[in-house]
Amino acid sequence: AQVRNVKKVVIHRNYKRSDMSNDIALMQLDRPVLCSSYTQLACLAEPTLSVSELRNCWIAGWGATTARSLDSADRLQQAKVKLIDVQLCNSSDWYAGEVHPYNLCAGYPQGTIDSCK
Repeated sequence: AQVRNVKKVVIHRNYKRSDMSNDIALMQLDRPVLCSSYTQLACLAEPTLSVSELRNCWIAGWGATTARSLDSADRLQQAKVKLIDVQLCNSSDWYAGEVHPYNLCAGYPQGTIDSCK
């Protein structure tokens, strides 16, 4: 296992805790991570990629691991999920309009794993 400490955190300048918009940050580690079959660099999509044409994606983060929890995970979580139409996510049975147009809605219709837990 590789353990690193976070040296610096750069939070998105338009982050709003009230509605979690722009909920993203960059972290500088105290020393480099050694790549291996278990540790690899993340790839960023080309700017021309049309996300609406994708069906699956990987999500990762330190967000809540149970519904309606305000606590963050202690360890980085990841999951392969399906992209879900934002209109469905914003329906009254789901997130009732809380998903912004610039957000991705990803998870499974039956629940259990999603990017908004």
